[in-house]
Amino acid sequence: MTSLVHLDLSSNHFCNASSLTYLDLSFNNLQGSIPSEIGQLINLTYLDLSHNNVQGSIPSEIRPLSKLTNLSLSGNSLNGTIPTNLGQLTKLQAFDVGYNSVTGVLSEDHFAKLRELKSLGLSVNSLALNVSSSWVPPFQLHEIRMGSIIVGPRFPAWLRTQKEVEELDMRNASISDTIPSWFRVLCHNITSLDLSSNSLTGNPLEFKSFPQLEDLDLSHNFLTGHIPQLQHALVVLALNDNRFTGTIPEDLCKLEYLESLDLSNNHLSGRVPLCLGNLRDLQYLFLENNSLSGQIPSSLGNLLQLSYLHLNGNKFVGKLPASMQHLSNLLILDLGDNGLKDTIPAWIGDRLSKLKFLRFQSNNFHGPISDTLCQLSHLQVLNLAHNNLSGFIPRCFNNITAMVSGLDGGYTIDSVESLQDIKGGREVQYSQDSLRLVNSVSLSANNLVGEIPDEIMELVQLQVLNLSQNHLTGRIPKKIGNLKQLETLDLSMNELFGAIPESLSDLYSLNSLNLSHNKLSGPIPSGNQLQTLTDPSIYEGNSGLCGKPLPNNCWEHKLPTKNGPIDDDEGHRESDWSWFYAGIGPGFAAGLSGVLGILLFKKSWRYAYFKFIESACDKIWVKTTRPRRNFR
Repeated sequence: MTSLVHLDLSSNHFCNASSLTYLDLSFNNLQGSIPSEIGQLINLTYLDLSHNNVQGSIPSEIRPLSKLTNLSLSGNSLNGTIPTNLGQLTKLQAFDVGYNSVTGVLSEDHFAKLRELKSLGLSVNSLALNVSSSWVPPFQLHEIRMGSIIVGPRFPAWLRTQKEVEELDMRNASISDTIPSWFRVLCHNITSLDLSSNSLTGNPLEFKSFPQLEDLDLSHNFLTGHIPQLQHALVVLALNDNRFTGTIPEDLCKLEYLESLDLSNNHLSGRVPLCLGNLRDLQYLFLENNSLSGQIPSSLGNLLQLSYLHLNGNKFVGKLPASMQHLSNLLILDLGDNGLKDTIPAWIGDRLSKLKFLRFQSNNFHGPISDTLCQLSHLQVLNLAHNNLSGFIPRCFNNITAMVSGLDGGYTIDSVESLQDIKGGREVQYSQDSLRLVNSVSLSANNLVGEIPDEIMELVQLQVLNLSQNHLTGRIPKKIGNLKQLETLDLSMNELFGAIPESLSDLYSLNSLNLSHNKLSGPIPSGNQLQTLTDPSIYEGNSGLCGKPLPNNCWEHKLPTKNGPIDDDEGHRESDWSWFYAGIGPGFAAGLSGVLGILLFKKSWRYAYFKFIESACDKIWVKTTRPRRNFR
């Protein structure tokens, strides 16, 4: 109703509407608190105030709503405690107060008479569940959502009584225990199980006895042993950040509906099974930070739906299989920290046109950087650091639209996993939210030569530019000040010369700078953000530099113009002119010595020279005497 200018709902007496049975005000950005008069709606069976900005506490006056079957208050700003008289709502089937700021301890009294309860949502509050180990709840729940509240430290024994569970979420629930054996026979109908981010230990159960299980997340625990046997209906499997050992079992290849597989950050070894290429619905494959070896299987090229491929932090060797060019839906390709030895294939730019994150760091890639990478117009992160690449930096990088305009072309990175990259000389991780904003180019520790292309100065969305540890020459481009979003700039350990451009002081977001170990000269620019970068080591190894934060001051007569030290159109360094002037004196002396030596030893030359001098003097005398006579 974008044209609506007047809405009058006055004199309706909602709280006197005793016949009202159904009230849904969800997703309306409503503010204020729940009025105590809510208890007057005695015939209400359904109340949904979720996803607003409702504040205050849950009023105890809610007790008269004895016919209430559904109460949803999730996604608000509620605080205070949950009133114990909630347990008197005997007809209640669904209660959800998740994603608020509710506090306190829930006891058995809160659930005393909730015999009809089927769905319970308490996630992401400051709540603690404190019930006895022998407690037998009066209900049989279908949905249990208790993520990010305190349920532990022991695995909740009352779960043993629940025979109809379809969804169980107890992630980050402070459970420090093993998964008990009785849990295997508990959840015959379960479709979604999330026990992630606890401190579960021991060998996990076999999950083949869970025939309906589609979503299994046991990540971020301390589970050991081999990857368990799993049910074929799985769609999402997350076993990452545990201590699993052994090889990737070929039984995983039978999970024909699998869309997401995360085995990262374990101790897995051996080769990747060729049959993983049979998982045609797979969109997310995370195998990073294990000890997997051998070549990347060519069968991965059959995963045409794949959007995320993380193979970094393993021991893969050899070349990239050409079949990977068929992965045209890839958004993220991370092959960093392996032993791959190859040139950068042209098909990456030609065929993987949706790529937003490309990381080949710390491998043995060699040869030039392919110009076809400039066709990756959606690329936000390019990391080719610590390889053996040679040749020039491509001048066509300004064709990477995402780094110029920030447009993402509609391909959104939605993974909850974080991604590693270099920033400020160290490894950092970008989360899901921050990755949408980051733009980074890291080409450090290679054998690149030539000048820094001016075209890179058009990548105005860059936050990170790292070209250190190469053999780059020439000057720092004067338009470096165009990169207003730059937070990290590392040009250290190259052969750059000349002045530091004054425009460097225009980088208001710069918090990490390294220009050390080059051949730079002249004064260090001052002002703005540069004044906060007071560590002299970021300029060390440049004997010609002067000014703060270095201890050597610049002399007045050496102060350059705004554009840097004395320069000519051909780009000579100041030191070049010093050598030129130093050579004038000895050159003149050598030339004069040669002339005098010839006159001394060559008689005919000596007569001719003095005859020329005498004739010249006569002419001068004649020309000067005539005007003198006329003047008299």
